[in-house]
Amino acid sequence: YLAEEGRALLDGARLWLPESEVKVYGAPRRLVFIGENIAAAQAPLTSRKRGPAVRVAFDAEGKPTKAAEGFARRWGLTPDQLERGEAEGGEYVFAVIEEPTLPAAEALGPLLPELIASIPFPKTMRWGDGSLRFGRPIRWLLALVDEEVVEFSLGPLKSGRLTRGHPVLADGMYEVGSAGEYEEVLERRQVIVEPEQRKAVLVRLLEGQSRQAGGRVVDDGLLAETTYLVERPAAAVGQFDPDFLRLPRPVLEDEMRHVQCYFPLEDDSGKLLPRFIAVRDGGEEHLDKVLAGWESVLRSKLIDASYFYEQDLKRPLADRVEDLKGVVFQEKLGTMYEKMERVRAVAKHLAQQVGLGEEERALLDRAALLCKADLTTQMVTELSNLQGIMGREYALASGEPREVAEAIGEHYRPRSATDGIPGTHLGRLLAIADKIDSVTSYLAVGMTPTGSADPFGLRREALGIVKIAREGDLRFGIGRLVETAYGALGDGVAGKLPGDQVLANVEEFIRQRLETELREDGVRYDLVDAALAVGVDDIFLSSRRARALQELSGRDDFLPTVIATTRVINIIKGFEGGEVDEKLLMEKGEPAEKADLIAGLRKPIDRFFDEVLVMHEDEEIRRNRLAMCWQINEKLFRRLADFSLIVQG
Repeated sequence: YLAEEGRALLDGARLWLPESEVKVYGAPRRLVFIGENIAAAQAPLTSRKRGPAVRVAFDAEGKPTKAAEGFARRWGLTPDQLERGEAEGGEYVFAVIEEPTLPAAEALGPLLPELIASIPFPKTMRWGDGSLRFGRPIRWLLALVDEEVVEFSLGPLKSGRLTRGHPVLADGMYEVGSAGEYEEVLERRQVIVEPEQRKAVLVRLLEGQSRQAGGRVVDDGLLAETTYLVERPAAAVGQFDPDFLRLPRPVLEDEMRHVQCYFPLEDDSGKLLPRFIAVRDGGEEHLDKVLAGWESVLRSKLIDASYFYEQDLKRPLADRVEDLKGVVFQEKLGTMYEKMERVRAVAKHLAQQVGLGEEERALLDRAALLCKADLTTQMVTELSNLQGIMGREYALASGEPREVAEAIGEHYRPRSATDGIPGTHLGRLLAIADKIDSVTSYLAVGMTPTGSADPFGLRREALGIVKIAREGDLRFGIGRLVETAYGALGDGVAGKLPGDQVLANVEEFIRQRLETELREDGVRYDLVDAALAVGVDDIFLSSRRARALQELSGRDDFLPTVIATTRVINIIKGFEGGEVDEKLLMEKGEPAEKADLIAGLRKPIDRFFDEVLVMHEDEEIRRNRLAMCWQINEKLFRRLADFSLIVQG
């Protein structure tokens, strides 16, 4: 955000040059925006402001009227300084305004406070007596153009040339003589401000420490997170009692990584070791004492985890299903037990759509029954990141079939935009059922995400549906699943929207996610629009249609094909439809085959319109020919795309 908006700010301020560059750095106590090689002063800008028509601005003798005088005065000019020019078929007077050209520091002063205040955060805070809201309290502002301070105020703070060093190794305020010295000044004060440099230091530390410990680092995004938690990293290897290795690996890793930001270690065979690497923001002085504290904290956490695990194992997972009646899913949408029942209903319908056998249907239903039961365990209450994951562990410990356990463990995936889809077929189906229910239920009571606010993660859930369908080669109809989920809500849900409106809202919500995915895959925007315009009920097929269009667009006959199809579409506008013997129309199944077929019809279509008068004076003949065109569009063209949305050029 800061890089894009900062560049736009420099561009709008007329300071951006072809050789200009932007750098953005982040560290625990500072956000840094650097614009390199920007102009020393704003580029000249001349604007033309249109005034009254010449015939109004001047009388018959060519003298300025009050209209001309008033217009000129408005722009600080005299009537004789106004210029004449053509506009919209007439002659008008214009005021030519030379915008003031300010030095860079002076031009940026009013703009930087707006840039800082606009940085978005999931949550913001106020501090002191001020009204400024930001992610954290702002303690100082440094703003320089070369050696000159960019003067501005933000809340109670005024900008200057002072910055802070490392809070432990070089605490205090330090002067920065010029913008070019910034990174050097911080380096002398023990701050590595450039994130990639900090990351490189971290990698060297982790590799060196892990070799000494006889293991290798287990990293699941923790390196990227830790890079932004330290300004001068130091690291050490700690250990814990090997007896704790009896705990499931996800518990140990979660306690180390997500709770304490320790890096777990494993041996060459992938077995977890009773060791970890912890990173400190500071030097190595007294690191042994700090390490003892790290080990003590982890030991306390693992003692608690062991107790929770042992207590949870005393009850089979299936015995906990009834407990879900006491867990609220959402105030308007009832309990987790009710959600689980809806998921079962959707999963049952989904199983029919994909043609599961009787045995697999039973396994999927069992997984749906148990998928939320771990929410009542002490372990998941303490470590919410492990929901589903502990369900898998407890299902196996309870003697449930492995297929059921794996589906339970996977059904929250993908948990993020970078997470993969479930690895098993049942896991994918259960994930689809769960996500369809969540999206349908929330949208049914009007809880649609707005702007950047998405408190229930519905965009993530919809994106998960899209990713599973596309990457898992799953064919299913969204509409029927949404109808099932909506019907399972029952009549007791207050404020429930009509079913047809909910279906339309859900399909549009998912369509937006699919559109984004396809565009990120490189499919041209108009081809995406054309492919999705004919429906997104089958996500996998819709995606294939868009890709088929993309491939077709690279052929020499693409544009002539689009023009030919548009001739058919244009002539049937306003025609309600009609019947033609469908045996005369060819049909193929794959989108790529449809694309080939349509491309092959270009010449016959052109010949048809050249030799046949569709709008015949005989009403019966005219209607029959229109019906044939309508059927070709509906039964063939629109099985692939709405060709009228494709840009011809």
